[in-house]
Amino acid sequence: MQIEYRCKGCVISDESKSLIEDRVHRLSKYLGEVDRAEVFFERSQNPAQADKAHAEITLRLSSTVARAKGSADDELAAFDRAEHKLAHQLEKLKGRLLARSHPHHRPDKTVDPSHLDEVPQIVRSKAFELEVLDPETAAVRMELLSHSFYLFINSLTDRSAVVYRRGDGSVGLIDQAEAVEPS
Repeated sequence: MQIEYRCKGCVISDESKSLIEDRVHRLSKYLGEVDRAEVFFERSQNPAQADKAHAEITLRLSSTVARAKGSADDELAAFDRAEHKLAHQLEKLKGRLLARSHPHHRPDKTVDPSHLDEVPQIVRSKAFELEVLDPETAAVRMELLSHSFYLFINSLTDRSAVVYRRGDGSVGLIDQAEAVEPS
C-alpha cells in the first residue's frame, strides 16, 4: 500500500506517520487491500475557528474511492475523527455490497423435489430425413440456419452425428460410436 502525506502549515513526525500507516492499513479489513491512500493535514491560522487542525483521508481501492474529513485541536485528533468517519462509510458500503450478493436477491436455483417425479412433457415433435454430409458441410449448414446444432449422417463413418455450437464459440462434433457386438 502506498501512502502519500501532504501537510499545509504543519509538520508530521515519522512516529506519527508510522501510527497513521498502521491505522490506514486496519481500514483494509472492510473492503480488501487499499491500493493507495492520501492523507492531508492542514493547520488553520484563523483565530475564529475552534478546531485549528484539519485532516482528510482518501482511500483508493480497486473499484472505489472513499474520503473523509475531520477537525480537532491537533493533527492526530483530527486524523482520529476522519478515520472514524471513513470506517463508518466503508462499513456501510460493505453492508450494501454484501446485501446485493445476498441469496434473496438472486433467483432460487434449487430443484423442487415435487417436480422430480414428473415426466418431462414433449410439446412439439418433428420428423425429417437425415442427409449424408461431411462434418464441415454440416457445420456450414448449421451456421446458415442459425441453429445451435445440426443432425446429419457422417459421410466418413456412415453413422449419425451432430455438429454443435460450443460455449466458447467454436464448433464441436458428436459422432455415434461403432456398435460392439457381444462375444
